[in-house]
Amino acid sequence: MSAVIIDRLLTSARIDTGLIGYLDVDTVIAGLPDQPVPRRVQLFVAANALGTVFPTASLVATQVTGDDGRCRFEHLDPAQRYGVIAYDHTGEHDPVIKTNLIPSVP
Repeated sequence: MSAVIIDRLLTSARIDTGLIGYLDVDTVIAGLPDQPVPRRVQLFVAANALGTVFPTASLVATQVTGDDGRCRFEHLDPAQRYGVIAYDHTGEHDPVIKTNLIPSVP
């Protein structure tokens, strides 16, 4: 995604609500205890009020979580619904999708 589109998203969030939100993402392999793992994560904005990501979602950003399995997507419009997909580059686990996520506001 180009910086121009990201700037537009930031501008519209500030104008519409006056607030900027964020989403914290954790990637772990479930167990006792959970094992944090670095993974590539993509953030999508939902195209409708129901938070449904597919088939018409727009990619907002891609990050790789740290060794602690964490990353944060910032500068999000809290009035939007988002979805994330975490990919396992080792091929051992299927991708994990979470939808209808609402950004937190500081």
